[in-house]
Amino acid sequence: MDIIHDKAPRETVGRDTMVRFRMQFQAAAFAALEILSGKEVDRVYCDYHDDFVVRRTVGGVVEYHFFQVKTKGRANQQWDVDGVFSLKKTGALDTPEKLEAIRSSIAGKLFVHTVEFGEHCRAVTVLTNVHFKDEVHELVADLAAGTSGKKYVRQLIEKFAAVISPEKPMTPEEVEAARRKLTLQPNVQYIGDTLEAFGIAAHNAIWKHSEIELQQHEVERIAKSLVMLIQDKSCAPISGLSKADIDLATGVGLEDLLQVLSISTQVYQTLLQGGDPAAIKSASILQRKLKEIGTPENMIESASRAKVAWDMWVRNARHASPEFTFDRLLEEIDKKCKAWLMAGGELADLEKCIKELIDSPVGKEFPTLGVDLFFGALCAAIVRKAAQ
Repeated sequence: MDIIHDKAPRETVGRDTMVRFRMQFQAAAFAALEILSGKEVDRVYCDYHDDFVVRRTVGGVVEYHFFQVKTKGRANQQWDVDGVFSLKKTGALDTPEKLEAIRSSIAGKLFVHTVEFGEHCRAVTVLTNVHFKDEVHELVADLAAGTSGKKYVRQLIEKFAAVISPEKPMTPEEVEAARRKLTLQPNVQYIGDTLEAFGIAAHNAIWKHSEIELQQHEVERIAKSLVMLIQDKSCAPISGLSKADIDLATGVGLEDLLQVLSISTQVYQTLLQGGDPAAIKSASILQRKLKEIGTPENMIESASRAKVAWDMWVRNARHASPEFTFDRLLEEIDKKCKAWLMAGGELADLEKCIKELIDSPVGKEFPTLGVDLFFGALCAAIVRKAAQ
């Protein structure tokens, strides 16, 4: 019998450290999913300037949101003022060492970003898996207000510029703006020792931002892939890289998320450029359904182009025919699509299905519709049915 387990191990800090890093990766991965919404967030930087940084473009202006992820091992533990600010409640804040301690604290390091990035710093946040004591929430609120009934907080407000910017003078307006940028994100439930909670939260976030529905086995795969993606971005060497290469090495963008979701960037871009308002969802549905029937990748890209061509034809040509006739056409397309799918959706039967549409009485009412456009019409019907 192996006796190695009978002796207490000398070093276990490494395991605890890895768990904390995984929680950091989970937090960054969850933040990156907002990129799928196609709105303000377009990139998340991993372990670059801070644990992770969310980039937004608002009105043409780039803004950064800096996050420190700080975790504790037990759920009943809480962060106090000393732990977050390295600030003592007694004595005077009157030595360089005391100011440096605050500047090197969790909150202090975040506040330094407000000086280095100025107006481009949108906010700074401490994110944790446990709670903050009330005193921490009160201190953050007092900093934002610029006043406090507690002496130790008033001293911090008075010395704030000296703490975060000892070498660069700050205007009163800059000081006030910086004080207001700290936020707290306590008791975050989507980070943990395992991926279970993260997987559930990621599933919900993917639906929220893209309306893509996932099966349970897909959720597990995607959760693992997202965390591994963040880990790779966090560990990538950046010495000697250009700015553009650093952006790719440390940052998670839409292309990375599409890869994790098994969505072809080309298919997505084709649908997006074709004016599909739900391009990610459409691309996901189309690829999944066509892959299920063994469609080659190049044909899936052709299918996306055909769907775009159909959508454009609908927008431009539908008004050239009576509405009743056009509705009959759509009904026939949906009927053929349903029959084809119920019959097994074999790729070999697709051409026959298209020919039947062309030769149908209502199909003959639209002589400009050929094989490619009817192929696009069936692809659009597939997406429409799956989205219902």
